[in-house]
Parts: sequence; C-alpha cells; structure tokens
Amino acid sequence: MSLLEQRYRLILKMLPASYRAEREEEMVEAFLQGAGQDRDEDDAWPSWRETVSIAALAVRSRLGGLGAAPRYRAVGDAVRLVALLGLGYQAVIGWIDVLFSLHALGYLPGRSLVVAPGRQVPELLAMAEGLAPVAAFAALALGKVRAAKLLAVLGLVYVLVMVGIAALTWPRSVIDSAPHVLGAMVPVLALLTAYHVDAPVRRSLPMTALPLGLTAAYIAIALAFANITGTDVAPGHPTVWVAMWIDPQGVTVAALLTAGLLCLVRDTTPAWRLGLAIAAASMAVERSPVFLIGVERPEQSLAITAIVQSAALATLCLALIVAGLRVLPRPAVPLRDGS
Repeated sequence: MSLLEQRYRLILKMLPASYRAEREEEMVEAFLQGAGQDRDEDDAWPSWRETVSIAALAVRSRLGGLGAAPRYRAVGDAVRLVALLGLGYQAVIGWIDVLFSLHALGYLPGRSLVVAPGRQVPELLAMAEGLAPVAAFAALALGKVRAAKLLAVLGLVYVLVMVGIAALTWPRSVIDSAPHVLGAMVPVLALLTAYHVDAPVRRSLPMTALPLGLTAAYIAIALAFANITGTDVAPGHPTVWVAMWIDPQGVTVAALLTAGLLCLVRDTTPAWRLGLAIAAASMAVERSPVFLIGVERPEQSLAITAIVQSAALATLCLALIVAGLRVLPRPAVPLRDGS
C-alpha cells in the first residue's frame, strides 16, 4: 500500500463505517486513478478539493435523508427541525422589527413614533434585516431550498457586519451580541448542512403565514400586558419578572419548555427530542445574562429570571438528549468478508 493510498484511507474514515464497508475500495481506486503520476511520489497528499468533498459527504451521510439508514435519517430530521424552528423564530422577530420600523416611520396608526429624517436609513436597514429571515422561512416552507439558503446566509452576513461596525465604536457590543450571533448561526448552519440533495422537502403554503400569525398573537399579548401594567415599571417590581416571560425570547423559552416536557412524557420520535434539545441549548445561550457582564448594579429580577430560564433550558436539553439517544436506532454494523 502506497503512502498516498494510506492517506486516502485515513481521510475516508470521516465517513460512517457502514458507508465505508460498501464503497471504500471503489472510492480509493477512483482517487488513485485520478491522482495519475502523483500516486508514485514519496510524499503525495490528497488534494484539498478531494478532502473537502469527502468531508461534505461525511456530513451529508450522517445527516441522512431519503433512503438513509434509520439512525442517520433520525439525526438528519432532528437537524432539519432545528433549521425550521430557528428560521421560524427569526421570522417572528423579523416581523416584529419590520412592524416597529413601519411604526417609527409613521406608516402605522397609533401614537406617532416618527423618527428624524437622518434616522430613516437605519430604520430601512432594520426592515431589510427583519425581512431576510421572513423570506428565508417562506422559501423553505415552499420547498425552495436554494433560495432559503441564500436568504438565510445574507441575513447572517448582515448581522455579522452590523456587529463588526458596532464594535469599532463600542467594543463591548461584541460581548453583548455574542449570544444573539450564536442564536442566528445555529439555524443557518442546520439549514446548510441538513438540507442536502437527499433531504426530504415538504411544501406548505399555509406555513408561510405562520410567523406573521404568531407575531400578531404576540403583539396582542404584549399590548394587553402594557395596558395592565403601564409603561413605567420600577426596578424590582413584580411585573418585571413577568415581562421577562412575555418578551419574544421569554415566550420562546416557555414554548420550548412546554414542547420539551411533552416530548419527555409522550412517545415521540428521536428526531423531535434531539431537535428540541439543540434548539433549547441555542436559546439557553441566547437567553444567558451576558448583557449584565460589567454592569455595576444589575437589575436583580432581570438577572435571576435570565439565569433561571437558561438553567431550565440547559436541564431540558440534557434530559432530551438522554431520552433521544435511548430511542435512537443503532448504527448499522458493516458485514465482514467471510461472515
């Protein structure tokens, strides 16, 4: 066995064992033929393109789609669920930002929040940022995976650029924005990796309107709470605790806790348990009280509520992972020659 062949076989170990058992010899032979004269060199290496292609195949085979082994299909469905839930959450936040910007620009009824002429461009940019996840979720719901990936990546790039620009004038913004950036990255990475060529794609036109419907319900709840408590709430007031549960993240925390507990007590698929575990872990980081780092006298009720919510989500995440792994199908055992 040549040194180049050994290195090809080493790289192929990224693939699942069952996949290698069926196709390793064929793939090694194809790679060696493609190497041509380089196969006889003393220190030849696989090209970076071959290495990247094998790595992508390893990810795709472990996040299985149609025709995949039950274990890898379940893992793939879990990551696809993370992409759908994450983009749906971002779409709701996007609609909230869009409606707030429209209100600030004076295009919605109610008390005027019209901004100064010099602030109109930032509001328009905020609307563009909000519409990116809305369009990405709608494209995914309609089965337009390529468009959804492009829109989701553009939205993530915009977030990263805005954080970078803010860091130039206020370095602390990197710390404050880190949980938000992580929360924005998780569904995009899930979308890019799990929605591959073999992934099942479900098309649903009514689902495209779901984020807007959830946004309308949330605004109704928020307005009702504001009418009851008023706009000025003193620090330490009991309503501050409640407010931490009815802001967009707080409502999402409550929804994840409810859905996760239902998955634990009911006989659900491993995809749902593992998918909700990843979503809960992401929201636990996003809800963590990082914004209080360096604050001399942080609001106690805000800090305690954020810590409780993050800890509850982290605990739920661990419980869902354990429960999901228990029902996750075992990996296929490759057949050996002569067995």
